[in-house]
Amino acid sequence: MHELSERNIVISESEIHYLSKKFIIYLAIAHKESREKLKQFMNQNGGYILHLDATCEGDSPHLISGLDGISEIVLENVKLPSEKAEKIIPFLKNIKKAYGNPLALVHDMGKGILAAVKKVFPNITDYICHTHFL
Repeated sequence: MHELSERNIVISESEIHYLSKKFIIYLAIAHKESREKLKQFMNQNGGYILHLDATCEGDSPHLISGLDGISEIVLENVKLPSEKAEKIIPFLKNIKKAYGNPLALVHDMGKGILAAVKKVFPNITDYICHTHFL
């Protein structure tokens, strides 16, 4: 708000909050509407490698993200109450429905992610992220 006021843009804190949320919703809609083009792009590159990771701070929800390790395009992300398999499975099913099966999976050693990928992608090569392993 202070930086904007220095540029003679007068806007309230609540309006900034509202516009920020609106931007995030528009971005999510645009991303969802681009899924078919993203799928075509990844298929032209030979497929995609699904990298999964989740993060949280304190008692906040977990933000789990799936991205293509080849193009580094974020495919999906969502807030989940925990990293339990039953919470992660719908997230992975959405990715599978939108983009098909990945060539391989890369993720940490969390029990929830391990169980969820085994259920949704049973015959896909599964790797542990070297960074997480170390």
